[in-house]
Amino acid sequence: MTKEERFEYILSKLRLNDIAEYAQLSTELGVSEDTIRRDINELAEAGMITKVKGGARPKAIIPATYQEREVYASADKRIIAEKAAKLFKDGQVVVFDGGTTPFLIASFLPRYINITLITHSYPIANLTFQFPNIELVFAGGTASKQSKISTGFDVLKKYNAMHADISILGVHSLHPNYGVTDPVLAEAEVKTRISEMSDRLIVVPTAEKLNNISTIKICKTESIDLLITNLNPDNLLLQPYRKLGIQFL
Repeated sequence: MTKEERFEYILSKLRLNDIAEYAQLSTELGVSEDTIRRDINELAEAGMITKVKGGARPKAIIPATYQEREVYASADKRIIAEKAAKLFKDGQVVVFDGGTTPFLIASFLPRYINITLITHSYPIANLTFQFPNIELVFAGGTASKQSKISTGFDVLKKYNAMHADISILGVHSLHPNYGVTDPVLAEAEVKTRISEMSDRLIVVPTAEKLNNISTIKICKTESIDLLITNLNPDNLLLQPYRKLGIQFL
């Protein structure tokens, strides 16, 4: 088993449990406890987990439901939304991913902007009715009551037939080496298509989502054209992404 495979196993373990212990991981992975300690030290230094006595704990728990996420890191998301507001111009075609950060960005659109907005997010779709000049294209499918989005074949079919100027992609996890990842297969499938369907891919993570890895790969980090976070663009946490040629706001 490679180091990267061990990393994935440790992170998967921590998604299911509050703690992963050296001895247990050593037995399950068939390597020494010293190897596990080095792995955990490296993951902790990368900011992906928290090292504790005897093992590791998850770095943070990101709320799962839309209602919980509406109030989670809301000040940080507002910073992102204010930065993103300057990007939109009349005549653009923009696809908005689901999630609370894309929703907040949509809420910061100029009142009379004239764009075509594509989305599978019910809250964003409802929001557009407050903008008299937005043409809404809604991709309906299997409704998720938890995330308030549509997923499945119907969404993918519509998105596969469309092209946008800009994609606004919300993310669960982003890592310079492992790219954009997500824990939910149905949502990840739609996100993958969103990452491919525009001339400019804009990814909008809050800082705690950086340097983290989840289960399902959406796109390579190098696919990102613009990264908008709540951090100052000169923040050292963004250095690995800058080396990949990504722009920042």
